[in-house]
Amino acid sequence: MLPRRITVKRTRLEDTSIENGLSFSWANATYDAAANDTILLVKNTSATQNLHIDQIWCHSDVTTVVRVHVPRDASGNQVTPAGTAVTGVCLNFAKGNTAPATAMADETDNDITNTTDTDSEIIWAGSIPADNATPVLISSGLILPEGESIAVDYVEDAGEAYVTIIGHYENT
Repeated sequence: MLPRRITVKRTRLEDTSIENGLSFSWANATYDAAANDTILLVKNTSATQNLHIDQIWCHSDVTTVVRVHVPRDASGNQVTPAGTAVTGVCLNFAKGNTAPATAMADETDNDITNTTDTDSEIIWAGSIPADNATPVLISSGLILPEGESIAVDYVEDAGEAYVTIIGHYENT
């Protein structure tokens, strides 16, 4: 009798992490978010690879509407993030790569209600329940070329706000 062969299908996130260590996670430290705050923004700064957004997870101590968007200024240009710096964590600790990204928590200039950001494009909008880690985008297919950003805003005033964005870099 031949040994049984097991086939395991891996995601691109897993493949990229294993192959070259270019899978990352960005997560903010919790803070007391005001209504319509951008909780976390990640901007791709790689000149050679696109950032593929694989997952976004959200948590709040209150039920809130979440808006995931690609922020743009009133002229349709890419934005410059401002806020508290967040370092991307390489998901392959054996590689220890640094993420080619600028990430900001409590991002101060590019929330979707900012009148100068009228050209922002909403990717996902919906409600999350209080006190429950909720996936808002899984296997999203969102691809950000150099200079593009993804941002997550909470509509309600929250005492505790978390967002985790997980993605990988590749040439496609």
